[in-house]
Amino acid sequence: MVKKKVLAINLPAFHQIPENDEWWGKGFTEWDNVRSGKPLFKGHYQPIVPKNHNYYDLSRKEDIIAQMRLAKKYDIYGFIYYHYWFGDGRMLFEKPAEMIRDEINEDFNYCFCWANDTWYTTWHGMQPTTLIEQRYPGLEDWAKHYDYLKTFFKDERYIKIDNKPVLFIYKPNEVPDYDDMVDYWTKRCQEDGFDGIYMVEYISSKNRGLHSHKSSTVYEFEPLYTMFFDVSKFNLAKRFISKKLKMPDYQSYDFLWKSIINRTRTYDGTTIFKGCTSGWDNSARKGKQGMVMKGKTPEKFREYFNQFLTKPRQDASDEYYVINAWNEWSEGAYLEPDDKDGYAYLEIIKDAVEKAEH
Repeated sequence: MVKKKVLAINLPAFHQIPENDEWWGKGFTEWDNVRSGKPLFKGHYQPIVPKNHNYYDLSRKEDIIAQMRLAKKYDIYGFIYYHYWFGDGRMLFEKPAEMIRDEINEDFNYCFCWANDTWYTTWHGMQPTTLIEQRYPGLEDWAKHYDYLKTFFKDERYIKIDNKPVLFIYKPNEVPDYDDMVDYWTKRCQEDGFDGIYMVEYISSKNRGLHSHKSSTVYEFEPLYTMFFDVSKFNLAKRFISKKLKMPDYQSYDFLWKSIINRTRTYDGTTIFKGCTSGWDNSARKGKQGMVMKGKTPEKFREYFNQFLTKPRQDASDEYYVINAWNEWSEGAYLEPDDKDGYAYLEIIKDAVEKAEH
């Protein structure tokens, strides 16, 4: 039987950077968003608090190691770190991954998701203005980007499939000459002793179907997938009105999970990495304009996650499964222990992985 490999998306934004100091005030980190959460209804768990008030700093080696050890203990196979490359070598939040590459010898797997997106001031209901633009300068930038990525690809802990380094991409449809870029990176990988590059397309409202047959796999990004493709026309209208009136958008945790488990969509024979999330509540970031999944409990997560790992689906990998996320605290999508449910979600994952292999 194939070993089940659960990957969790890791947000590296929990440390101070000069850009955030400039945009949001000196000393700002993602924890400031988390702490600003306010309850919107009776029983609403806000602000969310990490267990033992563990407001870690991912520019500290020991805090990165602690994350890796905790994930490994609970049978998370690896992290998918968001990688912010805006073109011409401009990056943000690169420090944690560079510390893993250069200073940390912890035996834990990882890969990148190129989060190719322009950043706007959309938090806390602000009018959107551009903070940093995603640019695509072309061939010279592909070369520069690859030269940077290969320093990680050569790390034996970097996840490879069929001797190809795995790179998720958030919006493949926005990359000009995407196929040519993948061909170029494939050639460079082969020159460096790999068998090519393993590109994984996010599927969501941002990239609605397989963009290119040059990609190896698609990954259904939750809850953005379900909340775009699977909700009724009535619910879509309700979501639109909520947004217009700046009211909270309440959705059902059970509906989300049943949609994930019962999905049958295929992508022209392309392999699918099934995606899920432990929960969702981005009201800490977006205030009354946030979306809250109501009905989340560890008991429900146990029932649904076991089905997620074991229910067969055409073209779906029976090896890799992706959870959004390890630590998206201000979006309510996290596995790390909090002061409400402790280690419950991690224990459920460990139990499910062990059970699926017997």
